[in-house]
Amino acid sequence: MSQTRSDNPIFLASGNPEAEDELTLAQPGMLGHYFTVRQPFRGTRGVEEVRDKSYQLIQTDSSMAVAPYKGALAWWSNQQNFLVTTDPTVLGRNRIAGVFQNAITAGRYGCIQKAGPATVKFIDAVTQAPSDDGHQVIPSATAGKADAIAAGTATGWTVIGKTVSTLVGGLSEAVVELEIHDSNI
Repeated sequence: MSQTRSDNPIFLASGNPEAEDELTLAQPGMLGHYFTVRQPFRGTRGVEEVRDKSYQLIQTDSSMAVAPYKGALAWWSNQQNFLVTTDPTVLGRNRIAGVFQNAITAGRYGCIQKAGPATVKFIDAVTQAPSDDGHQVIPSATAGKADAIAAGTATGWTVIGKTVSTLVGGLSEAVVELEIHDSNI
């Protein structure tokens, strides 16, 4: 399958890939395109500030049992049609597509993050507690959630990135330096 890459501007109705939740696309031919933006400085220096983040324009599967939310993992439901789900069992746990950075209504269009620092939601009992030591992040068997393992640990699952922060208290979220390639699928 050929990959559509884009360095050209992409129209987002919200103007923000981390807020897009649209019923229709203004430019349907842009579905599946990749684009990169720089996280603006918001007044406090953090691991995500002034960093490049890459996204892909996708559609969410209307049959998902778990709706997308900030930090939820996205798996391919139909890669040729750029359709994603939060369910790791549709095409298999290694068919990771990206990470949602906002809630997107099932069946609607939005963006998933593929590279750069991103908030990721973890299972409650992680194998290795996320930290800034660069633990490997892998997809879990739980809808929308990831697990972390120690750096250098062998895994049968696709590594989607490395941790760059500890868990945020009570939220089971941490910042991960994502590196999700479609060649991993």
